[in-house]
Amino acid sequence: MKPIKIKTYQSLRYRIITHDLKPGAQLNETRLMDEYHIGRTPLREVLIDLHRDGLIQRFPRSGTFVAPLDFHFFRQVVEIRASLEPYAAQLAAARVTEGQLSSLRGLLEKVESDNHADEKKLGLLTQYEFDFHDTLYEATHNQKLIDTLHELHGISARFWHYLVFSQQELAEQFEDLNVLFRALEKREPDKARTAMEVHIQNFINKVRERVI
Repeated sequence: MKPIKIKTYQSLRYRIITHDLKPGAQLNETRLMDEYHIGRTPLREVLIDLHRDGLIQRFPRSGTFVAPLDFHFFRQVVEIRASLEPYAAQLAAARVTEGQLSSLRGLLEKVESDNHADEKKLGLLTQYEFDFHDTLYEATHNQKLIDTLHELHGISARFWHYLVFSQQELAEQFEDLNVLFRALEKREPDKARTAMEVHIQNFINKVRERVI
């Protein structure tokens, strides 16, 4: 993607996941073009990617809308993540580059040192969590797996923000990710897999507390 497309895609994805753009909200292409200073063709390419990610729906002659929250679909996504994410962590521990380790380390250091006001810190922690998972997926060096997990993580994060979300609960997620990082740093695939299994199970448990 070109920089403007990347920026637009990342911004709209973030706004949908964090419910700044509510389920069912219509996305007006003309307004988005003005807001993001992007042309119609690259914007439509961004919308195709968001549709692929399961975050928007597009209807001929009706328009483009933020996808509704479908709990049946969410359960299916979680089942898949519970299997694929530990496998991704295992692969990453064997294949991660020094540059990727440096990026992950830097993200965790930012989490520890961040002293912004609560409202801004919440947004930063959310972005750090996105970036950590994206870098982890890239470390598998398996493009099909990367694309699949990127999509599934975005859908899961939407429900997390809807059902669970608080700054404290998000910060607790990084406790799991610190354990995972130590396994990656030592290139220990089995420990990385176990750490990710714990991370995903903690996510599932937290969501269940809100659903039940």
